[in-house]
Amino acid sequence: MSTLLRSILSIFSGKATNILISLVFTPILVRIVSQEQYGLYVSVSAGFSIFALLAGGGLLDSTRKIIAENIKDQTKISEIISLSVVMSLVYGITAVLIASISILLGIVPSRYVPFIWILLISVVFKNVLSIVRGSFYGQQREHVAEVLNIGRRVFYVIVGLTLAYIGYDLIGLFTAYSISFVVIGVLGIIYLFRYFEFSAPSIENIRRYGREIAAFGGFQLIGGLSAAFLYKVDILLVEYFRTSTATALYNSAIVPAEMIWFVPSVIQMAFLQHTANLWAEDDIEKINEQIRTGVKYSILALTLFGVGLFALAEPFLQVYFGWNYVAAADTLQLLILGTFFFGISRVIVPVFQATGWVRHTELMTVGALLLNVLLNIVLIPRYGIIGAGIGTSISYVMLFVGNVCIWFYTPFEVVPLLWATRLVLAQGVFAAVFLAVVYIVEFSSLVSLLVFPPLGLVLFIGINIIFGYIPLSKILYRISQL
Repeated sequence: MSTLLRSILSIFSGKATNILISLVFTPILVRIVSQEQYGLYVSVSAGFSIFALLAGGGLLDSTRKIIAENIKDQTKISEIISLSVVMSLVYGITAVLIASISILLGIVPSRYVPFIWILLISVVFKNVLSIVRGSFYGQQREHVAEVLNIGRRVFYVIVGLTLAYIGYDLIGLFTAYSISFVVIGVLGIIYLFRYFEFSAPSIENIRRYGREIAAFGGFQLIGGLSAAFLYKVDILLVEYFRTSTATALYNSAIVPAEMIWFVPSVIQMAFLQHTANLWAEDDIEKINEQIRTGVKYSILALTLFGVGLFALAEPFLQVYFGWNYVAAADTLQLLILGTFFFGISRVIVPVFQATGWVRHTELMTVGALLLNVLLNIVLIPRYGIIGAGIGTSISYVMLFVGNVCIWFYTPFEVVPLLWATRLVLAQGVFAAVFLAVVYIVEFSSLVSLLVFPPLGLVLFIGINIIFGYIPLSKILYRISQL
């Protein structure tokens, strides 16, 4: 578990840094651009993120999985990386050509066209950077991949906000976004081939690895696209049925709601390559132990951040986004309920994907997406962003239920019901106490955000130490090892 712990901590530090960057970026951005411009920025970003995922072909996940399975053979790793880089270039160039033709044929709405032309510059370099990151993930050197990602985000934030502030608005933001991938993508590929030999893939290597890379990437792409639509379709439908202002309001609820699952997302990123390696060694017992640990700490993290944000939804939106966004508080609370279950799903899904159950998990994601689309089409026209929050939360819960059903058919042990019940009850005690304190004691919004989070952390740690879910001695021992 020490190798897994190092991987989790590397990814955790990267994710935490990116969240801190976002915590600085978003409130500055919403004060530079208008609410309508922010809504347009959100809708363009949501649509392009889906297109970029399609252009990537799932190569990041397939690269890190296959490298993890061959981690002891450097020759094979170099061959896999070389082939993956070439495939990423082919995928990216093809996607850019298709998008360009679509724009010229008038398929893309005219209000988005200037931004899409700028964003297309990033596609090929984004693909290359994903192979660089996947290669280091597969080798369990996640810290390198995270440093590259953080560097790109910092570049984008500094340059993008500067350009927006001096008057270039969204054009400046999207230009900075594309340039960040160009710069960091080139640096990443140079750094990668300092450690691995690059050569043009031979016909033999294409036959040996190409099909496996493309097939696993294809299945991951189906699930990835479904998941991306699951995250973004509500934003796009709010933009379609309502206005850019409503989209801005809804996104102000989505952004913090998705932040609460950052710990499960860290575990998800680490589990795929580690599970692939353990599965190759037929070590099912260690995989079972890994799942139990992941589920436990994901529930703890989701409770800590989810309950805190649920109780402080209104003051958070007021301080972070401004008075114009306080109306999204109810929607934020609805989304937190759904993201709790979705966060748990993110821990168990990569284990299934790395061990031959990828088709089943992707089918569940597609089903949740279809349910989400149906609910949003029905609810948004009538209830606005509240309807979007209800539809999305229900689809997240159903995705969790579906993945638990898959769990019963896998060779892995399902966590005991009594164990899970005790864990959830302990978190329920914390939630009840903290919510009661917040609702009884009244402060201004800023004071609430300064006083209640530290108090909540103390309550959370104390209650979970009493129930035995935070073993201080073991944690201190791990810290001393690191």
